[in-house]
Amino acid sequence: MNELVRCARALVGGALREDYAFVVRDGSIAAAGDFGEVRARAGDLPARAYPANRLVVPGFVNGHSHAYQILLRGWADDWTFAKWRSEALYRVVPYLTPDDVHWIFVAAFSEMLAAGITTVAEFFYLNGGGNAHAEAALLAAQETGIRIVFARTWMDAEYAPPQFRESIDLAAERTLDLQQRYPWANVCVAPHSLHAASPEMIRAAAAFARSQDCTMHVHVAEASYEGEQTMQAHGVTPIGLLDRLDALDERTIAIHAIYIDEDERRLLGERGAAVIHNPMTNQYLGDGICDVTALRAHGVRVGLGTDADVKPSLIDEMRAASYLQKILRTDGSALGAGEAYAMGTREGAAALGVPCGDLIAGCAADYVVLNANAVDPWGPPVNALVYRAQDAWVQAAFVGGVRVFTGEPSPLSVRARAEVARIAQRVLP
Repeated sequence: MNELVRCARALVGGALREDYAFVVRDGSIAAAGDFGEVRARAGDLPARAYPANRLVVPGFVNGHSHAYQILLRGWADDWTFAKWRSEALYRVVPYLTPDDVHWIFVAAFSEMLAAGITTVAEFFYLNGGGNAHAEAALLAAQETGIRIVFARTWMDAEYAPPQFRESIDLAAERTLDLQQRYPWANVCVAPHSLHAASPEMIRAAAAFARSQDCTMHVHVAEASYEGEQTMQAHGVTPIGLLDRLDALDERTIAIHAIYIDEDERRLLGERGAAVIHNPMTNQYLGDGICDVTALRAHGVRVGLGTDADVKPSLIDEMRAASYLQKILRTDGSALGAGEAYAMGTREGAAALGVPCGDLIAGCAADYVVLNANAVDPWGPPVNALVYRAQDAWVQAAFVGGVRVFTGEPSPLSVRARAEVARIAQRVLP
C-alpha cells in the first residue's frame, strides 16, 4: 500500500505537528514533514487525509504479552501470585491445543489492534511438544495483521509442566526452525527466568542470540523471592547472575526488573540492556513497583507491556506507568506524560529493536487514528492521550501502511470471540 498520508494533526516525537504528511512506500515511511514539502515527493501516489478532529499517532508498542492468559481473566482474579500460577496458569494453559491457541491469539491480537497496539512481543512458552502451538500463534498474527516479535521461551525446570519443558538442544533446534521458516515474525530467544531455566540454558540462549543476531527476553526480579533464591544458590543478585552467565548485553530484554538495587540498575545501563515494565499486571498480581525513573537515569531503554493481558491496552499502561512513579517518589513531576508516551511508542520500539514507534522517515508505516474531539484545545495532545484517553478513541490502525482495524470488530475477531467462549467452556475448571 503506497500512498501519501496527510494529517491535520499528528504526534511526532511526542509533539503536535499540524498539516503534517508522510509518504508510505513498501510498508515504510519514505519521507515525512510539512505537507507542502512532502507533497512533491509523493509523485502521483493516492492520498489519504485526516481532518483536525482526528489525531494521528504512531502505533503503540506492546513489549511483553502472554496472549493465552486472556483465558484466566475474570475467574482467577484477586488471587496470590502462587495460587494464580498453580491453580490457573498451570491448570489451563498446558492443555490447550494448537487450534485453541490460534483462536485465543486471534481474539487477543484483535483486542490489541482495537486498542491501537500495532506491535506485540509475544512471550510464548507452550513449546514442550514442538512448534505446532507456536505456528498456530504465528498464523493468528498473520491473519490479524499485527506486527509480532515472537519471543520463543526456553524452559527446563523440573517444576514446570512438561508441556513447557525441553532440552537446550531441542529448544535451539526448534527456535532456529521458526526463524528460518517465519522470517517476518522477528523470532527471538526467551529463557523463561532465572528459576525456570537452568544457568546452562540461559548461557546457551544468550549464545544463540549472539549467533543468530536476535534479542533475548527473560523474566527477571518480578518477585522478591527470586533475589533471595539467587543469592542463596549463586551468591550473586539476579542481574549479576545474568552478567556472570554472559547473558547481559545490548540484546538482553529484562522483563519486570522490580526487585533490583542501584548497582544492578547501573549494570543494566552499562551493558546496554533494555527493560520492559508491566505496570497494570504488576498491580493486578501484587508484584510491586519497578523504579522506572532510576532505570532511565542510568540510560536503560524502557518499554511497556501488557503481560497477563487482563486488559491489553497501552493507553492504560502509559497512564499507570506515570502514576506509579508519582506514587513511588511522592512527586507529581515524576515520569511525565511525554516520557510515558515515549515508553509506549518509540522507546518501546527501541527496546525491542523494531524500526517503528514514530512517524518519521525510516520507520515502519504503523500508525493509529484517534478521535480527537475529547482533546482539550488548550493542552498538549500527548497529555490528553496519556491521562484521559480511552481505547474507544481508536478509529483505525495501520501496520506497514495496511489498515488492520477499521473501527469495528472484523468478522474474524467476532468468530474468535465465539471460539474462545467454547474453548473456555471446555478447559476452565
